[in-house]
Order: sequence, then structure tokens, then C-alpha cells
Amino acid sequence: MLSPVGIGIAAGLVLGVVFVWFGALNAFFVGLFMLAGWIVAKLVMGEIDILDLYERFMASRGKRTRR
Repeated sequence: MLSPVGIGIAAGLVLGVVFVWFGALNAFFVGLFMLAGWIVAKLVMGEIDILDLYERFMASRGKRTRR
């Protein structure tokens, strides 16, 4: 398995190549889809608990003061 530094370098290389070939907007969307793929992989592997995230989100919404 690659180290986090190696993964970061590979991701930077891919984004740089996409930026050069397709332009900034397309590079942004490629990066956005890469982030979505990373999140889905973390969910499938069980490293992110979606119910825990939802509960924390809902709990923090109740603490806001309304004006």
C-alpha cells in the first residue's frame, strides 16, 4: 500500500495532467469526483459511520440560537 505522501503525489500528478489537458473547470470536477469516490470507498470499508455523522449533524443543529 502506498504511503499518504505517495497517494498525495499521485493525486497531484493526475490533477495536474487533467488541468493541463482539459482546463481548470474540468480539473475541478475530476477532483470533485475523486473526492466522492474516496468517500464512497471509506463508507464501503466501514471507516465512516454514516449514522454517527447524521446524529452529530442533527445534534449540532439543535444547539443553534434562532433570531
